[in-house]
Amino acid sequence: MRSSLALFFLFIFFSGCTRDKVPAGVLAEGKMIEVLTDVHLADGYTSTLDSYNDSTKIVQLYKAVYKKHGIDSMQFKKSLEYYSKSPKKLQLMYKQIDEQLVKLQKSEEKREQQRLKDEQRKEKLRLELLKKKEKLKRDSLKRDSLKKITLKRDSLKRDSVKKAELKKEERKRNDIPAKRNR
Repeated sequence: MRSSLALFFLFIFFSGCTRDKVPAGVLAEGKMIEVLTDVHLADGYTSTLDSYNDSTKIVQLYKAVYKKHGIDSMQFKKSLEYYSKSPKKLQLMYKQIDEQLVKLQKSEEKREQQRLKDEQRKEKLRLELLKKKEKLKRDSLKRDSLKKITLKRDSLKRDSVKKAELKKEERKRNDIPAKRNR
């Protein structure tokens, strides 16, 4: 009898020690960490929305989180209740969740910095192109005005040459009758 009583207590003791086994319908710890991370991201986003006007958007957002992880709201609620009964375990889980959120934030900040650098680079290129276009336009105007000046000068030269030739011809004509009259 003593041996069966000892065996019974040993069985109770070892079954109590294997509490890490997750009951059916409850998410595994790693999966729950992933789900809670996404839920907290969704919470952060929904806090920026108007809960009255955007209520369907909020519901759809949480449904999308559940769908992403292949669960439903009841399974999430059951899992949250289970892990809430063990505060130390939940605290360790939230430490991991916090680490993941910090990593995501740093990643997002890097992505935003890169986007700003790319935007600044594009703006700088755009300004350089505008400067080049403006310079080409000024150069084009200079060339056009130089062409006009050159054409005017050439035209004046031609006109003065023509005038000189016409005067010469006129003198010749005038000289010829004058010589004949003498």
